[in-house]
Amino acid sequence: MRSFRNLLIFIGLFCLLLSCTSAAYKRSADTESYQAISDKSGLVPGMSSQILVDEEKRVDLGSLELNNDSFEFLDNEADSELGASILSLNTALDLAFQHSKDYQTQKERLYLEALSLTFDRYRYTPTFSATASGDYQWQAADQFVTDMQALTGMENLSDAGSLSPVESFSPGESISTSESTFSNTSLGARYLLRSGGAVALNLTNNFTRFLTGDISEFGTGALIGSFTQPLLRDFGTEIETETLLQAERDLLYQLRDFTRFRKTFAVRVASDYYSVLLNRETAKNNYAGLLANNLSLEREQAFQAEGLTTLLEVGRLEQSSLQADLRWTASITRYQRSLDNFKIIIGLDADDSIILDDNEMALITETGMDSPDISLEQATELAIQTRLDLYTQLDRVQDTARRIEVAANALSPALDLNLVASVPNSTTQNLGELDFEYTVYTAGLDLELPLDTKLERNNYRRSLIDYDAATRDYLLALDGIKLDVLDTWRRMNEARKSYDINVTSVQINERRVEEAELRAELGLGDIQDTVDSQNDLTAARTELVSSIVEHNIAKLEFWRDVGLLYVDDNGQWEEGIDEPR
Repeated sequence: MRSFRNLLIFIGLFCLLLSCTSAAYKRSADTESYQAISDKSGLVPGMSSQILVDEEKRVDLGSLELNNDSFEFLDNEADSELGASILSLNTALDLAFQHSKDYQTQKERLYLEALSLTFDRYRYTPTFSATASGDYQWQAADQFVTDMQALTGMENLSDAGSLSPVESFSPGESISTSESTFSNTSLGARYLLRSGGAVALNLTNNFTRFLTGDISEFGTGALIGSFTQPLLRDFGTEIETETLLQAERDLLYQLRDFTRFRKTFAVRVASDYYSVLLNRETAKNNYAGLLANNLSLEREQAFQAEGLTTLLEVGRLEQSSLQADLRWTASITRYQRSLDNFKIIIGLDADDSIILDDNEMALITETGMDSPDISLEQATELAIQTRLDLYTQLDRVQDTARRIEVAANALSPALDLNLVASVPNSTTQNLGELDFEYTVYTAGLDLELPLDTKLERNNYRRSLIDYDAATRDYLLALDGIKLDVLDTWRRMNEARKSYDINVTSVQINERRVEEAELRAELGLGDIQDTVDSQNDLTAARTELVSSIVEHNIAKLEFWRDVGLLYVDDNGQWEEGIDEPR
């Protein structure tokens, strides 16, 4: 029992040691990766200073104001938003930049790119290795063979494999056995040179001990140092360090992509936030339109009971109310679905109870419908100068150009210079003792003619095509950026004109509804005019809000596409010509 307890204690201590070692490896990887990111962050304008890959999973909504109102426009779920946390846009952005799964994935991609770079850098530092092995060997005469020798009188072979005098064995007699131990140790160091060469040093020791018969020991060892340098193929810093250089540039590209993602993500969160508010306003407008239709229906039903209108006219209003009810129900579903989707985007759980702040709609309405104070030509030129993704496309053209040189070098003959110094074990056979007086020096050249170059030929031709493709991709990206700016510019103009039209439309339809109501109360109205004016008013109010939202979103996307949207670590942004301090 005590032995079992001791075994458990040993296993626990061993696991603790492993866990401590694993934690140390994790800290080491984080230190190097975060340092690599920090070293290159200064090369990317607008790059975040806070990149922690470990996910913050706990979401705290306890500090937010709670909603105490119920809303009739939600129909049977009027009380569903009681006690819900009220999220402002800034709060939603802050939550998204802390808890969004999409944002977490992008941080992990950046971290993994930096982690990969740490290994490419490590290859050009001295690397060490140490190995050891031990064996126990024994040999015994087989019992069956021994018995047969005793019966037949055949000669017995000794353990050493040589013939021995004939000996008689009887069943049950002890069997002769030979035993020995073998051990081997090796210590090595290797250093890759950026010129393509390599320096290596290796110390080996072999030790043998015989445990039976004439006890003896035997040891050998050697110290070998070598230097290898390619002279044709794989020669030169540009060729040898291509992998490291590409890894360095790949991290820079990932930093640019991450910075671009942060801007795009902030705009996406804001766009979805306003879209949820728009769907909420649509449900409110449809509910108001339904109430107005029902009032008109009640009035016409009263007139019909008095014989002042026909059943046909009342039926028309009834049909209009049914359609309004259907639109209202669909708009509630659309609002609730968009709110649920928004929770997932910002990193909340589906069952978290939130409501967006209606005051945000008032804020963007107050900012007006003014477009940025910049011409389209200036915006296009700025986008070409500031868009980080365009710089990456241009750098990729340079990458493919370098790979052409690497592929051409692979077609050259291989001619390597080798220098080796080998120090043997001392004649005293003492373990670890070397005899430097008998060092052997070797110098040589290894030549490999390029007789089988099919693969290298194909790689070279492929590199030429890759260069042309990368050049086209850059030109396409350049045109794409111009079209992005032009598209958002047009959408802003469209939204601004739509706003002006819908302001007038709301005013016209309010007068139409008012006049239709007055005429209906006097018994002079036309049911179709009442239906059309009320439906048009509801649609105009919804379109007015939609144009405000669309203009605000298009303006954010415009500054993003121009490259002048600056996002901080909490997702808050500043837009305009001057970079925030």
